[in-house]
Amino acid sequence: MAKRAYKRTTTPIYGLLHPACGPIVRVEIHGHDGVLTQGLAVLDTGASMSAIDRDAARALHLESPGAATWSAVSDGEGHRATSALRRADLRIADDRRHWRMNLIEVAHLSSAVDGAIIVALLGWDFLARCRLVCDGPAGTFSLELPRRN
Repeated sequence: MAKRAYKRTTTPIYGLLHPACGPIVRVEIHGHDGVLTQGLAVLDTGASMSAIDRDAARALHLESPGAATWSAVSDGEGHRATSALRRADLRIADDRRHWRMNLIEVAHLSSAVDGAIIVALLGWDFLARCRLVCDGPAGTFSLELPRRN
């Protein structure tokens, strides 16, 4: 089996592992008419899909290309939920590119972490194209984004 070539960015994003959340990065989420919100996104390798906080999605007036069915491990009972998908452009940390993504709208995703607000979760649908390296003992991580959107 041929190994897939990985195209790295020239500059990785470095950050600290939050004790309760793991790796988090600064994001800007752009909505319609130039409206945007800033906050943090959790890098969640256990999530198959990326998500946005419901209040943030509504404040940004994000369009919905449909819905998605999903379940949360924290549910414990395997219940499945159907939520609106929201299409948004994200800027991640200091990377100047905008990443067009479909995000599941999730109620109560936002929470305060060291004075900043978590507004999104980047799941495996995005992270599968990146290289994420966590150094648990040092409490740090690096994230390399792909060259193309």
